Order: sequence, then structure tokens, then C-alpha cells
Amino acid sequence: MTRMKTLLLASAAAALLGTGFANAASTTATTTGIDALPSYTGTVKHFTITPRGTIDGVILSNGTDVMFPPYMSTQIAYAVKLGDSVTIHGLKAANEPVIQGVSITDGSHTVTDNGPPPGFGPGRHGAPTRMMVQGKIAQYLYGPHGEKNGVLLDDGTALHMPPPAIAKSSIASMLKTGDTIAAVGVGTTNSLGSVVMVQQIGSNFKDLTRIAMPRPPHGPGPMGPHGWHHGWHHGPMMHGPMMHGPMGGPGAPPPPPPANDSGSMSK
Repeated sequence: MTRMKTLLLASAAAALLGTGFANAASTTATTTGIDALPSYTGTVKHFTITPRGTIDGVILSNGTDVMFPPYMSTQIAYAVKLGDSVTIHGLKAANEPVIQGVSITDGSHTVTDNGPPPGFGPGRHGAPTRMMVQGKIAQYLYGPHGEKNGVLLDDGTALHMPPPAIAKSSIASMLKTGDTIAAVGVGTTNSLGSVVMVQQIGSNFKDLTRIAMPRPPHGPGPMGPHGWHHGWHHGPMMHGPMMHGPMGGPGAPPPPPPANDSGSMSK
């Protein structure tokens, strides 16, 4: 393992610990490799995607929410399939079923986070797609600091909301596992999954509550004048750019994996 990769892993572990993620005793700022990080096993039940349609995590069959930076999307899509048994190295939040993943393997292919590629950063979304969805709540979804930032429906659709909105009793009372929920917002659906940035939510489409959106810090959000900043969106916390998926329109499948993709894949 190169010195640079070692430093990246050490800094990743330190950042995760600083945001409330638990660590095994052997994992410290002097981490010498991925194997020193705690490992977790499970079966991939769903992918989670960004509004650009790129993978930013997986949901395991036991309900664990595993987050990866969107720049690893291409490699994960080609290395891991739904139903695969996988081993994940990373750090788990102390009190919630959420893991910040650093690597994922199905036994034959391993994808590792080597940091963002040169020039990686936020881009602009294509035209937002209005979406109306309804279904039963399977579980909560979590943000970069272990905070609740949405729910997953039983069909795998992710509904994301700002954590302050979820914390309100009027909204929280609707978000009980097994309850049917209706939501209206903007988002993306493709072969990998569906995601909705919720603007209105309720027990049915005739009784909807508007979600208060955070003000974008630098003018209109990336999804247009009615969009919002994605700092609260499901995604990693180690680097700011990880909050934003690679360039490309909503719904577009990932391209073939490039030879120098920052998320390395090995056999």
C-alpha cells in the first residue's frame, strides 16, 4: 500500500471519529491499511443514489445504511450486484445502523476509496423531475453525521428531507416503520434506484404537509431556483465534494469504469 493511500485512510478514520462514528481499538490515526478498519458483512438489498442517479451507498438486508462517496459509483455498479454477500470495511455510527464505508468486496472484486479524482467537485443538475410516490416505510435513512435525513420505502425508493424537518413532531409522527406515506418532490429514478428530495409529505396525497427547505448558502440550489443545498443529503462526510455526485444528467446509468477511476477496483 502506498504512503499516500495510508495517509488517506488515516485521515478518513480521524474525520469519521470526529463526527460520532465508533472505531475498533486497533484503528487510530496511525492506521496502516484497510484491514485495520472494522469489517461488516451482509447482503446488498438496495442501492441508494444521488439526485444525479449515481450510487452513494447500499442498504444491507439487515437494514444497515452504508455510505460511499458518489465518485465510487461507477466501480461499485460494476463490482457489486443486488443480492451479493459483501464485506465492508469502514466505521459505524455509535448509536445508529449507519456505516461510512471505505471499501466493499463481494469476494471477487474489491472497490476501495482512494479519494476524489483530480478536478472532482460540484456540478449542476439537469432539469429536475417532479415525482409523486407512495409506499410503506421500511426504515430510516441517515446523513453524514449519523442524523436521520429520510426514509426508505419497501420498494427501495429513498425519500430525503432536511434533518430539522424530520425532527419536528408533526413530521416525525408520520415516519413510523410500516406506515404508508405519500410524498411529492423532485428527484431521479433509474435502473439503480429512485430518490426523491421531498417537498410535501403526508399519509395520502390529499393531506400533505409542506417541508421547510434550508436556504442555499450561495444562491439558488443545484436543482434550480426551488432546489436546495445537499449538505444534508445522504452521503459521506470526509470531504466536502463527496456531497456531490459526478457530472451527468439525472437517470443516466454509469459509464464503463475508467482505468484510472479514483475508486479503485481489484480482483
